[in-house]
Amino acid sequence: MKLIRAARIAGITALAAGIYSLLVLRPFYLQAVLVQEASRLTENSIWQWRLGGWFWLLTIFAWMILLVALKHYYSPVHRISTMLQSGLVVVSATLLIVSVLAGMNRFGLTEILSDGHPVETFGIYLNLVEHFALTSLGAGLLMGGGVTTWICIDLVVLNKLPTSWMVPGAVAGLLSLLSPFLLPELRHLLIALLAYSVWCSTLGLRVSLPSAYPDLE
Repeated sequence: MKLIRAARIAGITALAAGIYSLLVLRPFYLQAVLVQEASRLTENSIWQWRLGGWFWLLTIFAWMILLVALKHYYSPVHRISTMLQSGLVVVSATLLIVSVLAGMNRFGLTEILSDGHPVETFGIYLNLVEHFALTSLGAGLLMGGGVTTWICIDLVVLNKLPTSWMVPGAVAGLLSLLSPFLLPELRHLLIALLAYSVWCSTLGLRVSLPSAYPDLE
């Protein structure tokens, strides 16, 4: 896939997931944080929650494609740092996917109550899943933010892309690095998502990109 197209897809999926989360998932989550409310969730509400999870899975996949495209076009394959970056992308994406999948099923087992179990049992389940999802999310964002920032700085140092093009991506990565210390607070991630969208727009709205090896042309 071409880098410009990958940036467009990454930006669109990130904006779609962010807007859906703010308009649909956030009010839904605030209503469902009480165990008594969570036990009375409808099947339609649960599917709205899971749909948000699918949006974020697409966003993670599009982010991977964008970084792989950047590395494919501009990073020398033989370098050790390039191979380390590839490994970090895979590990961070795996942790993020696990976190999203756990979160998608946070409100899914309402049959616990229908089988006669007490409300406290459902509350323990919710807390357990939430802590597991947040822990995986924090680790994934730490590694994902780190490798995103690393790639952005690396391409600037190698004189492959202009510094101004890479600054939004580096800002998004640096803000994501703070996640293990700030979660479940999400304000820094909203700013990171905005910076990431600006970065994707910076790359995706261009007609052409600089050649990786202009001396050979």
